[in-house]
Amino acid sequence: MEQRSPWRVVGVTPESKAAFEAVDEIVWFDEPDPTDEDPSGGLDPGRSFAASRTGDPPFAGISSWFDQRLTVPGPGGPRQVRSAGLTWVGVHPDERRRGVLTALLEHHLADVHAQGVPLGALHASETSIYGRFGYAQASFGVHVEVGGGAEVTAPEGLEDADVRTELASSDANDLAARVLAVQHAAAAAHVGHVTLTERHVGRILRRHPAAERDSEPRRVLFAVRGGVDVGYALVRRRHRWADSLPQGSLTCDALVTVHPAARFALLRRLVAFDLIGRVSLPADSVEDEVVWWLGGPRAVKARVHDALWLRIVDLPAALSLRGYAADVDVVLDVSDERCPWNAGRWRLRATAGSASCERTEDPADVALPVQALAGAYLGGRSLAEMARQGVVTGTADAVERLARAFVTTSPPAAALEF
Repeated sequence: MEQRSPWRVVGVTPESKAAFEAVDEIVWFDEPDPTDEDPSGGLDPGRSFAASRTGDPPFAGISSWFDQRLTVPGPGGPRQVRSAGLTWVGVHPDERRRGVLTALLEHHLADVHAQGVPLGALHASETSIYGRFGYAQASFGVHVEVGGGAEVTAPEGLEDADVRTELASSDANDLAARVLAVQHAAAAAHVGHVTLTERHVGRILRRHPAAERDSEPRRVLFAVRGGVDVGYALVRRRHRWADSLPQGSLTCDALVTVHPAARFALLRRLVAFDLIGRVSLPADSVEDEVVWWLGGPRAVKARVHDALWLRIVDLPAALSLRGYAADVDVVLDVSDERCPWNAGRWRLRATAGSASCERTEDPADVALPVQALAGAYLGGRSLAEMARQGVVTGTADAVERLARAFVTTSPPAAALEF
């Protein structure tokens, strides 16, 4: 007989909001910000949940999610689909290894499915956790580090483009709206991008005294073309002198651009600030212009990391929404312990980029866990390589045809953190 979970997952109310925030504080143990009267103010109250044995505070665990748009490969070009961005997940230290996280994530997946959201996404604090719940690494980023004043070279024409850079005031009233407009413009053209809500962007941009110790407030450097914002970099400088020489550091936490000319203009400005000895930059992949305009992998200090983790919540909807690089007709036998509505055999047919996915009793051509489809969904990982790793099984011909259909022309962008 299946044992029922002892945990009740309930929506957070105005009355229980303080108890929700108390769990977050003890889980993440950041320095409290005495000026922040609303620590969870960037979250959607209707999508924030907590677990306890009674449903009342004190809580054993918490979670929340954003109703976002994720850019995926589409027929004829990128398209944006709904995605549940899981965030603020935490279990009280006294309640670890008692099924709290399982109760929260099972509730989350059922809730998202009931609302018709086909995909789930997150940024993993610990990579050993989320694979157990059907998530897979779907895109990757690169931390790039160079010395201040590094040479930036790019193809002829980009340097002459009519793009100027502008360091915005951190207290400008329209800052969040400007940042969000660039996010939407970039997401429309680049697979892997996630667009945040204006409320969440506002939280990111507000001042955080603890994080600013020995550094300036976070600033936004915009790229502007013809009076329109076409890119931005989120930056912070830290002042330092050593051996009577300026050795400050500049950290760029986000670099979002609509086109290469904007990326070039921002990059050239980021490595040219005065008094800076070290510059840290984000790149979307080893293919990113940031890596190659700075001289390639040997010229920069680079570290690859996982970016977006993806979860297919509604398999037929998700596979039908995606575009495909090649025609394919295969029967998939999908295993999915956490979302049993996805498990079983499905016929995936794609013609001229568009696809359908329907239940079938026909024999399977390929067998794979739902994590494999999630990893390949944005084009960041290869199903053929997963077959060589033993994750995907089936006839060589069927696996090859399926893998070719999932190919994308460029690696997905490393999604913004949320």
